[in-house]
Amino acid sequence: MNAFAGFCLCTLITFAVTLSISVTLTLTANIHGGPRFFVKEFYVPALDLSQSPTTSNNNNKNTFTNNTIITNPCLFFDLAFVNIDDEHSVRYGDVNLTFSYGGRNNNAVANYVVRSFDQGWWEVDYRREVVESRGVPWEDAVKAVSNGSTVVFRVDLAARPKFWEGMWYSKKKRVRIGADVEVDGTGLKVKKKDIRLNSAAFQRGVGIYVLFLSLLVAWKCLFF
Repeated sequence: MNAFAGFCLCTLITFAVTLSISVTLTLTANIHGGPRFFVKEFYVPALDLSQSPTTSNNNNKNTFTNNTIITNPCLFFDLAFVNIDDEHSVRYGDVNLTFSYGGRNNNAVANYVVRSFDQGWWEVDYRREVVESRGVPWEDAVKAVSNGSTVVFRVDLAARPKFWEGMWYSKKKRVRIGADVEVDGTGLKVKKKDIRLNSAAFQRGVGIYVLFLSLLVAWKCLFF
């Protein structure tokens, strides 16, 4: 076998192993029971170009300017709590929601607390709420969506639910998850499907694990 054929075979093996590991980890995560959380709807009226008031000047009417008036800085959201576990009900303590502008690691612009509630197995609970934001750079955001671009809001959830074990509740489990939500000039989230909140730590762990095994396979192919 010449060097080129060996390299091609090694590349094919590396791709196959990487793909199989990724699929396996994804399926494992998806079949794991327990609560899941989804952003079903997200609406920012200040970015709805059909509703937002405008200012005008002598040169260009109906154009957004640096003096754009924001009349409604609220964020409307519909969050779904889905318990896919067919054996355990869930008792939530207070669930803390943090909203940020610009994605992960940006300053929070709003906070909301979903009060404690119980959820049976295979139940879905919805929280359709509104929260007032503070600190959003509305002028920049309006300019972005008026130019056809999108802006990103981040929704982070922190909770410590307990699970009914038949005779008593388990210890509290720490849950810290989140997701980015893109919003366009309609004021609505761009993605039509529900957006699932996920753990950033889990995503990083999967990526590192897949990368490590891929490099290991490639190294063995090339040097053995």
